[in-house]
Amino acid sequence: MTNLTLAPKLLAIIAVSPSERVRCAQPGCNHTVYKAVHIVREGAQLMVLGSTCFAKRYGSANALGSPQHGGTSGRMLTAEERALLDSNTEALLQRFAEQEAREKQLVAERLNALKALKVRLSSPPPRPAPPPSLRSSYTGPVAPRKTAPWPWASGASIAAFLLRDGTGWVRVGHRDGRQCIAPWPAFDGWDETLPPSVGLADLQLGAYVVSDVVSAIAYLRARAAKEKITGIWSEAAAILATAGAAPD
Repeated sequence: MTNLTLAPKLLAIIAVSPSERVRCAQPGCNHTVYKAVHIVREGAQLMVLGSTCFAKRYGSANALGSPQHGGTSGRMLTAEERALLDSNTEALLQRFAEQEAREKQLVAERLNALKALKVRLSSPPPRPAPPPSLRSSYTGPVAPRKTAPWPWASGASIAAFLLRDGTGWVRVGHRDGRQCIAPWPAFDGWDETLPPSVGLADLQLGAYVVSDVVSAIAYLRARAAKEKITGIWSEAAAILATAGAAPD
């Protein structure tokens, strides 16, 4: 099968500065666009289309499904990427693919680290050896872990939610003042589990960044089987001991 027989494929949706507008490639259009610019492979040809011409050409805005690279919000290009769009669109798409591969690798590494941390936190401490004498060696209870395991966490109070679908989520403050909703334990596909109304997934943080914490908490609370608001991490982790990945 040759490229000429392949169905059209939506590769990316991008945005550029209004001063760096892109000319729509739809025959007869000649308009310039800067938001929701669609890059499509049609046979052996790469086409750059405005959103209106894309919908007219293929029947609807969603006719070709989700883009291969990035999301549907329209990734803003840097000045260097804007130049590549004109000079070598294939190289720009390859750059997108390489960036996504690096991001997936970082997410996998963070997932493994979080899973290892959960194992360490949930494992019982080793039983101490008997003392050499009858004198008691008891020095008082071991203080529970107070801080959340994310390195960016602020150390303020946290809220843990065990949802009825089996997933666990923690509202935790970032040191820079932002509020986040993080999965505990982390699982593959966590960044596609909660709706955009809760927040936007940040793969580097391993959490959703929340703009309206009241609405986000209300969403989780409406679906929660258990809830714990505390300043001590071990208390929050205790109600999430049975949490896992969302069901398929």
